[in-house]
Amino acid sequence: MKAKVFFLIPMFLLFLGCSSDNDVPEKTLKPVTYEVLLFEFTADTGNNSSRLHYEIKYTNPNDVAVKGTSSVTANYNGLILTPIKRVPPYIEIGANSTYTEVYNVESPHDTQSLSPEQIKTYYIKFVSANFVFAID
Repeated sequence: MKAKVFFLIPMFLLFLGCSSDNDVPEKTLKPVTYEVLLFEFTADTGNNSSRLHYEIKYTNPNDVAVKGTSSVTANYNGLILTPIKRVPPYIEIGANSTYTEVYNVESPHDTQSLSPEQIKTYYIKFVSANFVFAID
């Protein structure tokens, strides 16, 4: 019994005496805001393809640089999707600065599963954007 107490007391004091990382106050970052400069979808470019082109400006209101990734949610013909991006590389936005993301991709039509009438009625509409901070 004395041996157990002998080992338990130092262990107890060891755990109480260790400082944790939670003792350091963390500075809370303000969220990065966005502004849609351009969002344009062309269902039929005339080249048997469709084109999605957007430009979104992200603004970092913090006094420190931030690093992270963006996500754009869109309505794809009634289906709300947020495509997953390969990360890294991360986007870095300087303190009190902006970053404009430009996406401009033309994709061939899947003519085996879509008729010309379906292609003409296909649409993509912007829903929202988000900047997710990366944690080092």
